[in-house]
Amino acid sequence: MSRRDDIISAAIRLTEQSPPGQASLSVRAVAKEAGIGASTLRHYFPTQSDLHEAIARGSMDVAVKDFSIADSNLDPTERLFECCAQFLPTHEHRDMQLELWFMMHLSALGPDRREVSRRLLEYGHDFTYASLHRWLGILAEEGHIESAEVAPSSIALFTMLDGLTLHSIITPERVTVDAALDQLRWLIAKILEAKS
Repeated sequence: MSRRDDIISAAIRLTEQSPPGQASLSVRAVAKEAGIGASTLRHYFPTQSDLHEAIARGSMDVAVKDFSIADSNLDPTERLFECCAQFLPTHEHRDMQLELWFMMHLSALGPDRREVSRRLLEYGHDFTYASLHRWLGILAEEGHIESAEVAPSSIALFTMLDGLTLHSIITPERVTVDAALDQLRWLIAKILEAKS
């Protein structure tokens, strides 16, 4: 692992060890956790914004799991559902996750938008699409979906995940956690049954 990766890992550890929203990601705190001096950290991340952007990207990279998508002994619908469901709010943290999703979009696209927020939102979208495409590609190699359907199915899943999250904010009484998961399961079944 490179020194830059060590710093990002140290910052992610600090985030994980702190109560939600209360991580101290100051240059000093991150440098101490990484076992380096503040000037060394500044060499890799000249601004606080650079550090926070790298942490956010690194968090996405490690937070999204492939679970059992490559285990061809398991049901393909369940494998894909398990992977996709991690992009939806959970029962335990629903309000916090929805608020974070909304604030991320507001910071990137709202009247006081920030360029770093826009870059992070674009990275998150690209990362989500790439994950969906990769998972569907695995299922295509196993013959569960036509190769030509991987890209449009990735877009359909991404659109549904984003839409369900938005509607969970707008109409939380109708788009509950369970309702969102049911809709996701329905779309996955439709995507995979087309090949059957």
